Amino acid sequence: MIVVTSDSSRALVKAHMSGFLNPDEVEGFNADKEAAVEAMGLRSGEFYLLVDTSDCIIQSQEVVAAFIGAVLNTRYKSKRLAVVRHDNLTRMQTRRILIVRDDTAMFESMKDAEEWLFSGNSDQAWWVAA
Repeated sequence: MIVVTSDSSRALVKAHMSGFLNPDEVEGFNADKEAAVEAMGLRSGEFYLLVDTSDCIIQSQEVVAAFIGAVLNTRYKSKRLAVVRHDNLTRMQTRRILIVRDDTAMFESMKDAEEWLFSGNSDQAWWVAA
C-alpha cells in the first residue's frame, strides 16, 4: 500500500509505503505524486520527495523495475529524493532504484531525511547519489 500526502508550505510530497507492492501500485504512486505536485501549483524541480519505506519488505524484481521506471520517466522530478529505510536486507534493493538519478539519499530516520532534503547537506546519509 502506498499513501501520498503533501505539505505545500515546504513544497514537500511524502509517500508512505508498506507491505509487498505490485507494479500497479507503483504506477498509482507516480500518478498520485504527480497529482500532489500539480495541486500545489508546482512543476518539475520545484518540490522535494520524501519516501518512507520503513514498513516495506523485500519487493519483487518486477516492482523494483517499476520503481526505476517511475523515477526515470516521471513528468515531475523532485529537487531531491530521500528514502527512509530501517531494514538492511532491503538496502541494496533501494540503492538499485535510487542510483538511476542524482540528488537521492537513504536514511534510517525521517528526521535525518528531512534535514538532508532541506539543507543541501549530503554528509548525514547512509548513501547518497551525487
